[in-house]
Amino acid sequence: MLRFLLLGFALASLACGGGANLYQGMDPLSIYQVASEEYETGEYDNAIQALDRILLSYGNWEGALGARLLLGHAYYEKADYLSAQSEYNRFLDRHASHEDAPIAALGVCRALSALSPDLQRDQTYTNEAITICRNVVIDYAGTTQSVDAAEIANQMRMKLAEKELRTADFYLNRKLYDSAILYYEFVISFYSDTEFAPWALIGLYQSNLAIGYDDLAEEAKERLLREYPESEAAIELGTHGSES
Repeated sequence: MLRFLLLGFALASLACGGGANLYQGMDPLSIYQVASEEYETGEYDNAIQALDRILLSYGNWEGALGARLLLGHAYYEKADYLSAQSEYNRFLDRHASHEDAPIAALGVCRALSALSPDLQRDQTYTNEAITICRNVVIDYAGTTQSVDAAEIANQMRMKLAEKELRTADFYLNRKLYDSAILYYEFVISFYSDTEFAPWALIGLYQSNLAIGYDDLAEEAKERLLREYPESEAAIELGTHGSES
């Protein structure tokens, strides 16, 4: 019985200290090489463990910055976007002028965009992603990270435009025309350069027509046909508008 108790104690001790014992006697460069190999093979938990070991025990090592950046990447690939954002921000907070700062800044941008939820939910992360990504575009102009950030910011903006249009359509379908008009006008004002603007105009046309504002309906129709003549919304209105 005593033998089994001692064995159990030994195993428990190994489990508790396994993270430290695993890299016993290894220098930070060797641990970093292990972390890189684990990352490349998709073993992100193992990579994170190794990188944490470096940052906790060898914080002054010359390669610690690379370890911090790779840690952010590992968390991102693991889909732990909040931890990824945190690691990238730690890099930027301490080394904003470093040559790899654009990579970390884009990492924050990508992490926030990944946190952006479905359209039905609150879009706080989406708005934050737009702000941060646009900052990357400005702060690191001329870099590939700036280009990538601009694309992500635009994707997030399209998402917000679609959400507003869906909200307008929701009110229109329930014959809450005044509310629908407010949302359609919002899309037209703030997202006029998107694919959603023509649909907002046709929604505005339909809403005004439904409540008897024929003059406003006609204005919306004319603007649609004038500014977006090749859009699907314009084609649809041209096909069915005369029947309304």
